[in-house]
Amino acid sequence: MKEKQIQELVERYGFECVETHISWVLLGRDVVYKIKKPVDFGFLDYTTLEKRRFFCEKEIELNRRLAEEIYLGVSKITEDDGKVVIDGSGTVIDYAVRMKRMPQDRMMDVLIENGEIKDAYIVALARKIADFHLKAETNDYISQFGSVETNKFNTDENFEQTKDGIGAFITQFQYDAIKDYTNRFYVENKDLFEKRIKDQKVRDCHGDLYSKNICIVDEEKIYVYDCIEFNERFRYSDVASDVAFLLMDLENYSRYDLSNLFFKKYVEFSRDADLERIVDFYKIYRAYVRGKIAFFQSNKKEANRYFDLAFGYLPSEYKPKVVVLGGLTGSGKTTVAKELQRKKGFVVISSDEVRKQLAGMDVYDKDLSDYKQGIYSEEMTRKVYAEIINRAYGFAREGKSVVLDATFIKKWQRDRVFEKFKRLGIKPLVVFLNIDEETALEHFKKREKEQSVSDGRYEIFVSQKKDLEKPEDALVLDAKRRIDEIVEKILNRVGV
Repeated sequence: MKEKQIQELVERYGFECVETHISWVLLGRDVVYKIKKPVDFGFLDYTTLEKRRFFCEKEIELNRRLAEEIYLGVSKITEDDGKVVIDGSGTVIDYAVRMKRMPQDRMMDVLIENGEIKDAYIVALARKIADFHLKAETNDYISQFGSVETNKFNTDENFEQTKDGIGAFITQFQYDAIKDYTNRFYVENKDLFEKRIKDQKVRDCHGDLYSKNICIVDEEKIYVYDCIEFNERFRYSDVASDVAFLLMDLENYSRYDLSNLFFKKYVEFSRDADLERIVDFYKIYRAYVRGKIAFFQSNKKEANRYFDLAFGYLPSEYKPKVVVLGGLTGSGKTTVAKELQRKKGFVVISSDEVRKQLAGMDVYDKDLSDYKQGIYSEEMTRKVYAEIINRAYGFAREGKSVVLDATFIKKWQRDRVFEKFKRLGIKPLVVFLNIDEETALEHFKKREKEQSVSDGRYEIFVSQKKDLEKPEDALVLDAKRRIDEIVEKILNRVGV
């Protein structure tokens, strides 16, 4: 098929056309026709009419396993008297997968984005996928795709194909960490891969199991469509790889609640006792593949998100440390932060410095406005916290441990750090320095005699104390203790 002929079909039948890199999808009111492009990407070859017919039939056969009502059959695209028509009597020029059109507002990704997803849907989906996996075909040929050798072929290919993305799309630190973990996992878990094969967990799976390929009409009508028909290497896999794809996808939406529920119910329905031992390995693989696709498409933002997510599934020993160092003004946070930097190389990100930078001021310029006025307005404070958290996140992606030096007197300020770093799988340590008024006054008197970035003073201290929302689950330390004792406590807690 040529684009001119596709346009002729669109105009003749009033279709809406959605184009992907491998197909043209013609959307009618009730029916959809998917026409494969005559392309060869190595892993996919649709270059001949016979191949396109074969893969259309294969797509129908495979997808009827999870969406029988949706996949209606294969249609011929014919040329009759110079006109391109569907299922005509003329010369066959191509083939199309004919599908029932599904309601767009019931697609799983749309339900998630609109906040309309229900726990009951997740439970029903878990049961459907567990049943599908239990019935999916397996044999000696399919089982070999779950071996260490085949998996390593896939991951080695991913690492080779993304080398040129190091820097803008994935940091060198992340690339090295993910590659090291992956190769170590093969060595340390060879017996687990062999056990999965022996237990018949390697089957003819879906291969592309994520929310964009799921339609949830209600608990009884769930359609999982668009499985991979064009390459058995991407479809024959451990069922854990299918499960991991959906879990990763839900977590990409920050819906860890849905991910946890699906995992729990899938294990319950499938009785797959070993799934937990291997699912994170496959989550890393699946997230990395999505990052690779975004890299191929030059989509830096999406690639960063997926590669960050892949990194986030690594064990904690691969992660840098993040310390949220809070306390009222005058509590000595900056002194402690600089000592952490001196002793262990922490990158210090100071809200005082960032605030002045955002205001276009020299860091030693003074703004002695009243509390929450001037550059200390609530609007400016929100900008400052967003900036210091983003900067810290950037350093952590590069493998650098970070200390955020700010008051963090409000719960939302601390919550924002946790929300941000969840994607990297890092749980920051909140440290709060307690200080009494007498000691704070001594600090302020000392500060008057020195050059300081901070504009903090006693009246600000008093106002902050009234606004303080004390942190829970924090390492609370007395600011009157010796600096070396405070630093030692922090380092012991973060395991450095």
